[in-house]
Amino acid sequence: MKVSNTTPKPELYNFEVGGKYFVLHSSTGTLFEVDKKTYDFCRFVAELGWSDARERFVMEYSESDWDSLINEIKSDESLRRVFFEPKPPVKPYLGIMKSKISSLSLNVMEDCNFACVYCYGDSGTYHTPNTRMSPEVGKRAIDLLMGEGKKVVNLQFFGGEPLLNFPLIRELVQYAKQKAEEYDKVVTFSITTNGYLVTDKVIDFFLENNFTVTLSFDGPEDVQNHNRPLRGGYPTFDVVAKNAKKMLERGVKVSVRATILPEQLDRYYEIYRFFVDFGFRSVHLEPATTSTPLTKEHAKLVESALKKIVMDELEHYKEKGIVYTKLREIVHMIYSNTYRHYPCGVARSYFGVSADGTMYPCHRFVGMEEFVVGHVDDFKWENEFIQKILHHTVDRRPNCSNCPIRAYCGGGCIYNNHYYNGDIFAPDEFHCAYMFALVKWGSWLYSNLDEDWLNKVFSRSPQRGVRAEESDEAKTQKPTEVIESV
Repeated sequence: MKVSNTTPKPELYNFEVGGKYFVLHSSTGTLFEVDKKTYDFCRFVAELGWSDARERFVMEYSESDWDSLINEIKSDESLRRVFFEPKPPVKPYLGIMKSKISSLSLNVMEDCNFACVYCYGDSGTYHTPNTRMSPEVGKRAIDLLMGEGKKVVNLQFFGGEPLLNFPLIRELVQYAKQKAEEYDKVVTFSITTNGYLVTDKVIDFFLENNFTVTLSFDGPEDVQNHNRPLRGGYPTFDVVAKNAKKMLERGVKVSVRATILPEQLDRYYEIYRFFVDFGFRSVHLEPATTSTPLTKEHAKLVESALKKIVMDELEHYKEKGIVYTKLREIVHMIYSNTYRHYPCGVARSYFGVSADGTMYPCHRFVGMEEFVVGHVDDFKWENEFIQKILHHTVDRRPNCSNCPIRAYCGGGCIYNNHYYNGDIFAPDEFHCAYMFALVKWGSWLYSNLDEDWLNKVFSRSPQRGVRAEESDEAKTQKPTEVIESV
């Protein structure tokens, strides 16, 4: 095999972080940790082409070093694919594509006892104050989930504040269990709550039904009380913190989701640290979607915090696991060889359902009439918007198809893309800058984790390099069948 400037440049993304060198093959998502010499070899080849790279490389090293690396590549089939196979052409999908639903988010209550300053749902009312989902609508949604769902399905209760309609939640859980038996499926339950109405009775119910709870809680007292007051402006920190402690002490599977205003991003690490010290073992931090556009400068603030977070995670991962959810996702994708064809399950395996049964791509689009994709009584995969999502994997999105880290991103939240850019397939600049930082520091963290711990937690032995080659099974999977998140 001769190598010349007519040999296509490999699609490699080379980066140095924390004193380590990494090479990412963008077409497959294969990630390698390498030494400085191999790093320079890959960098020169990707930037200059093969012949010019050789000349540049031997200026710093030697011809024998070059030949040794070339021979290593030629002798390994997987490396030959990385270095010598051109980027495969991306062909459009033809015809109707179908998927399977894995989760429905039910707006069981479109009203809220909080008045969060950044709420995208008109204070939780979605412009229809005090609207409760009826048992009939909820049960028809469950029927749809069972009929169109995967073997394991999830029923999520959302709002507004869903615990304002706790009796309906109890009724729907029992109905879902009954239907799961009839359909020979496994059903799991989750809820997103502000935590204010969590009582011992509610906790008993969560434990009895193995609920996963996402607690919307924004952090230290001044942040929580500013961002998430009760209607009327009254503080909420004391009650939410007390109820959070109670759930943690009683063993509820509870994670925290904090929404951070743009002007609070300089406190990103402080907020993360608050939750770790509080006792949470799953912490998700998300910038608020507001009228203030998020920029690369905001991303720099988050990356500065991320460097500290990574060090904390490395210190406590054997005791607490990886607490920061986005880092845990990256580590899991590196370990399990996952290529993220889509950013999430939006309009493919996950849908939001309003109180009246109208279906939307996800919970964040509820109430936006231009994004209606059906009704629980009349759901069809042929819906134009659903087909648009299914046909546009990250490799088929104009803004993302040549991004070097697309395998780990999937294209960004389509709600945020629409909100900031008016285009569901055009990520905002903050997201892109943040994802580059996350991939870099996630790679560094992965390379420092104990292999036995990884095998125990993720139950699969890694293959060569840092990131295994894409498996034959993954290569043949249709995009709608590929696991896209942890």
